[in-house]
Amino acid sequence: MTPEPARYPRGVIENPRSGEQVEFLIRTPELLAMHTTWTRPGHRALEHIHPEMEESFHVLTGRAAFRIDGPDGTETEAGPGDVVIVGPGTRHLAWNPTDGPVELRIEMRPALRWAEFTERFFRGDDPALLLDEFRREVILPED
Repeated sequence: MTPEPARYPRGVIENPRSGEQVEFLIRTPELLAMHTTWTRPGHRALEHIHPEMEESFHVLTGRAAFRIDGPDGTETEAGPGDVVIVGPGTRHLAWNPTDGPVELRIEMRPALRWAEFTERFFRGDDPALLLDEFRREVILPED
């Protein structure tokens, strides 16, 4: 049996591999809003694409780094009060470039099944099977 992701007060779940922590704040078909903490420096995910969802990153504390539109895309950093929006179908990567934690409010529009994907990914479900099942939510670039 696969273990559940660690749960903390307020319903926060944690990815044991990356230390990323997520609390689902709003969970409707139109909007998934999450309070997210990136606890460790470095890349937090593979470069990916949300075919049907817009993802917006609202930096609350710390600094976050982003590369949007592929390996040759623009890299930028954002601090408290900054918002970075990634449109549907746009290749992107986000990470913590600092030695301290970064807190963000991340919103997905429409929500589709992103919360379920996150819960199962944090739990340790097979990433290849998840990518096959959640093709509307996330795909990896072909190159």
